[in-house]
Amino acid sequence: MKIRLISILLILSFTACSSLNKLSLYNLSGQYDNTLFTRLDAVAFNTDDQSVSVFVPILMSDMVSAFDENTGKTHRDALLRYEMFENYDSKQILDSAGILITDSNLMLIDTMISFKIRYPSSNKFILKLELVDLNRVDVVRNYLWLDNSSPASSDHYLLKDADGDLMFTKNVSGEDDYSFELTDKTAHSVYVRYYKRDFPLALPPFLEETETNFEYGADSVFVIEARDGSTALFHLPEKGFYHFQTDSNKRGGYTIFRFDPGFPQVQSSSQMLDPLRYITTVAEFREMQDAVDVKLAIDNFWLNNAGNPTRARAMIQKYYGRVVDANQYFTSYHEGWKTDRGLMYIVYGPPRIVYRGEDIEEWLYGEKGNKNSIRLQFVKVINPFSENDYSLIKSPSYKEKWYNIVSTWRR
Repeated sequence: MKIRLISILLILSFTACSSLNKLSLYNLSGQYDNTLFTRLDAVAFNTDDQSVSVFVPILMSDMVSAFDENTGKTHRDALLRYEMFENYDSKQILDSAGILITDSNLMLIDTMISFKIRYPSSNKFILKLELVDLNRVDVVRNYLWLDNSSPASSDHYLLKDADGDLMFTKNVSGEDDYSFELTDKTAHSVYVRYYKRDFPLALPPFLEETETNFEYGADSVFVIEARDGSTALFHLPEKGFYHFQTDSNKRGGYTIFRFDPGFPQVQSSSQMLDPLRYITTVAEFREMQDAVDVKLAIDNFWLNNAGNPTRARAMIQKYYGRVVDANQYFTSYHEGWKTDRGLMYIVYGPPRIVYRGEDIEEWLYGEKGNKNSIRLQFVKVINPFSENDYSLIKSPSYKEKWYNIVSTWRR
């Protein structure tokens, strides 16, 4: 992300006050809404054992421009503000500030805002971020864990591409080189454990999954040199995930994921076929899988169910658009579309209400109190490779509504 010159003003900063409600009582469904006017990504990096730097890329081209009659100039204006909480159930704001960003000549395409926060203690905290387009009067939000609980936490690693630009995703390409900036300036080596695993798809919400223990023994191990707080460039050619540690005796570290080329997009016939397992019978899926021309078989599936080419194209765009969204929102140790949340998002669509607590996320489809509404609860899984791993609490009561919604994709 290249930095361009703009006017930036810190407009307020305060600590130790209270919010009206706990974060767990706010509707966070906007995090899973791709119709918002812009994205709000962020990464955190512990600059030392007392402070964290937060980096936020901002696409000013997504902001609405306004004309100032006094100056005769057109401008874009945005407000980035943050609040830090101890956890989702806390109402006390530990730190907060607002940053006013003005592009007075419409020369700015994108920029990156960074700010530093001092940790109140050695612990994990939640950062609530809001970006307001002041001329549109609209807002997007994001929630970011800040982890200073251990020297081995992932916030002690800052991932960069070969040009030294920050990466705002842990999903990387097998064709490019990367490096880390490290909090530990004394580290001479970073140990890498490579895992090549094939994980199954999520099951329907009424079917319990068989529990299996993860085999923590890595498929291979290698070492990357480090000096003065930076690693050498490294390349990750094989699909799977890579766990990086400055101290191999501790459980923490930073995990990078390598999926199919083009991820999170859907680009190949196999990438189109696999998500169809959610709405097809076993026989239908196997027939498409064994077809001489898999892409043609997939097209025929949609055409036969839609009834005409126009509706088939609309259904394809909607279904695979949700697959891409699921990859962006729910990817953890495997692709987002394979997860429990990804499954429900693809088949049901974005939830109307999302509440998140310390170890649970609740989704609601429909209106509260309506017997036809659907309420889902996803429990956060303790996973050394990802903070984004959630498992659905299954129930036989979902069975009828599941088959009803699947049938709407087939007519």
